[in-house]
Amino acid sequence: MNFHFSFRNKLSIFCVLFAAISCTEQPIFSDFESNLTIKTLTINNLNISNYSVAPNLATNERLYVGEKNGIKIPFSFIKIGSSNYWSYNTDSSITLDSVQFKLYFEDSSKSSDLGPLELYFSPDSHFNENLSTYLDYEGFSISGWHSLGHPMVLDKTDSSYSYTYSELIWGIDSLMSLLSDTGITRTFALKYAGSDSNFIELFSEEASIEEKDPKVVLFYRRTSTSVTDSIIIDTLSSSIYSSADLSIFDPRNVEYSSSPISLSNGVGERVVLTFPFDDSSLQYGSVIRSANIIMPIASANISEEYNIIIDPIKNDSLTYTDSSSVFPEDPFIGIGYPYRLSNMPDSTSYVVSIKNMLQNISLQNENNFGFKIVSDEKNDPFESILFLLNDSSMSPKIEIIYIYNEE
Repeated sequence: MNFHFSFRNKLSIFCVLFAAISCTEQPIFSDFESNLTIKTLTINNLNISNYSVAPNLATNERLYVGEKNGIKIPFSFIKIGSSNYWSYNTDSSITLDSVQFKLYFEDSSKSSDLGPLELYFSPDSHFNENLSTYLDYEGFSISGWHSLGHPMVLDKTDSSYSYTYSELIWGIDSLMSLLSDTGITRTFALKYAGSDSNFIELFSEEASIEEKDPKVVLFYRRTSTSVTDSIIIDTLSSSIYSSADLSIFDPRNVEYSSSPISLSNGVGERVVLTFPFDDSSLQYGSVIRSANIIMPIASANISEEYNIIIDPIKNDSLTYTDSSSVFPEDPFIGIGYPYRLSNMPDSTSYVVSIKNMLQNISLQNENNFGFKIVSDEKNDPFESILFLLNDSSMSPKIEIIYIYNEE
């Protein structure tokens, strides 16, 4: 056994010495000559224009009611989902003590100055979460809805008694005979009375995982009998959460900026960008190292998390000429993955890579119908980006760096 151990050690030492000698640095000589050339291409003649889509903020993390920055939000709709808990209204073993509708917000100043906020109920469906816009509500009235009046406001604090958030609570016990009907759609509408110019921002179903979602809470006592025939009464509560919600944005009274091109969720402004580029724009066999759209902006006071989405347009079926028209839905269909990108601008410009798309256009794998640029739905709908088209120091452009084999 000692013989084998000694032999292994000697062999290891020999291998280390051999490797050290073999790895001594020696220059490698070659006759290889590269014909690769790096070049740049700048495209300045970009065609950039606005188009307007009636706002739908279905995936925004807030609900809004009132008026802000000229944008009117006459009402927010909330649907409460189906649940076995509704059957508690007819369960002989359950006694309902109270039924409450709850909403949540984070603004301590609103606790004492809420304004004439009112809640209404209808057993019918009045909105489509992903499609409804202000265009669908010309002449709309809630006169036939059940009025539930003004809420009670309950402020919540943490362990140090600092304000954290507030609850809006409406008692809706009187609706249980309707709510427990399996054949209805449980739609609530939130609005300010009259033409009041108040404003409030609340949590939507997108904001959290149930904790601050709009909900109906049932408080009840369950009576049961034990094996010893004693009666047991448990005091419990159960929540039924919203299944859909949507704020209706009406931007028709907004005073628009003098800047010709802007981007905003609240007013539904989006951007379409086209430019000359095809398979003949670069030398045959070129490989694009980088390709960026660079657009100067005038708005430096946006939040740090303001995301802009750019997506290549799938086809040119739309002949877009009227910038004053408002489309009920976005007429430009994006290609999406893997070309769709989301990123944030800095304080002076919006810079985004379109390398992958341009490389595939040059290879004739994709067609160039331009790009659409939109604000991410989770952005604050009252913020906007203003693009500068005629800035003397920097104009919109596409900068491309590519390599090709110069034979």
